[in-house]
Amino acid sequence: MAGKTPEVVGQYVVYEQLGRGGMATVHRAETQGISGFRRPVALKRLLQHLTTDADLVKSFVHEARLASHLRHANCAQTYELGKVDDTYFIAMEYVPGATLLQIVRQCNAAAGLMPIPIALSIVMQILDGLDHAHNLCDESSGTPLGIVHRDVSPSNIIVSNTGLVKLIDFGIAKAESMGAARTQTGLIKGKFGYVAPEYTLGQLDARCDLFAVGVIAHEILTGRRLFDGKDNFETIQMLREGPIQPPSRWRPEVSRDLDDIVMTALMRDPGMRWQSAAAMRTALGNLARDAKHEVTNQQVFEWVEWAFTQEARAEESGLVRLIDALDQPSTGTKQLSEAEIEILDDASKTTVRPSSMFRLQTHAGPRPERPVSFARFPPAQKKSRTWMLIVFFVLVIAAATTYAVMEYAGYEIDVSVLG
Repeated sequence: MAGKTPEVVGQYVVYEQLGRGGMATVHRAETQGISGFRRPVALKRLLQHLTTDADLVKSFVHEARLASHLRHANCAQTYELGKVDDTYFIAMEYVPGATLLQIVRQCNAAAGLMPIPIALSIVMQILDGLDHAHNLCDESSGTPLGIVHRDVSPSNIIVSNTGLVKLIDFGIAKAESMGAARTQTGLIKGKFGYVAPEYTLGQLDARCDLFAVGVIAHEILTGRRLFDGKDNFETIQMLREGPIQPPSRWRPEVSRDLDDIVMTALMRDPGMRWQSAAAMRTALGNLARDAKHEVTNQQVFEWVEWAFTQEARAEESGLVRLIDALDQPSTGTKQLSEAEIEILDDASKTTVRPSSMFRLQTHAGPRPERPVSFARFPPAQKKSRTWMLIVFFVLVIAAATTYAVMEYAGYEIDVSVLG
């Protein structure tokens, strides 16, 4: 049976859909040029029923204009903004690879904790991209644009098949030069677990992106979500006032210096946080050099490729998950004012779909062995509480044995005292 004829939009041949959000779809596509020239792109198209909404069209065009300023290896490129008939589109760099969200899920399911050198490389590359975006100036006037991404999260970070990390989806980025440092209270754009506390109160600047980087660094070092409430309301409460433990709390091999760098990014007072992406990047670079944790992009790719060949481990049982849940630090609660509750209620109505623009490219052939270059970085165990399991089972066996002996000896046992 003949395959479906690909759709054509202007000079682009459109193939499979890669993602869909509230405003647009993203498809893999190719340019059609002279002499058979072709270039793969990610084609983002505004949903047809939204093309009559002037505000949404303006927002879509704004995204393309902001993204067109980005010319950095760690930021996905924007090639063109166009319109064919009634369809608005943005042609962007197609990055074959896995999102950081996909990688984190694979680590949790099968590969174990990400090696610290790999985590450092990924975070440093994110910071390089943000430093470029935060410091961009208008090409004609030289005025700083003050771009803030606002949605730095694992689903918007790609580790390409060369090990190069790409920051994507500036669709909700804000330029301070276009709109000042305050945003509309009650309207939060971004994924709640990664927004800075001050942003939930209407304050926004580049340091909000650095808080998000701190959350990402914490999560890929520990293999657990940092702010993960049962709903948006609880998540924002945790962001504002919940206790934040250093990564070494769950991963002892994390050094005190690395703890300090991550915890500085997570300071709730933006004045106490890293004041620029470059400053945090320098601190991590110095630590990586001194601790001999520097790796190449090729080594990053080799580890990611290895991670995706691993299968789910049998020991990931319900009991492990129960102990993991019990080990969560308790969080204090505070009665919020009616104004705060209204803010959180409004915020909970804002939904941003995670970007699934890119997929991991796989190939046939034997599974690769763990990269030789990481022989000195043994795979960290996902959980470091094996002793808790041992103690638990010993107690269960001891209790069962005691019960059996007493039953055999004819003792009567008052089960009411056991609750």
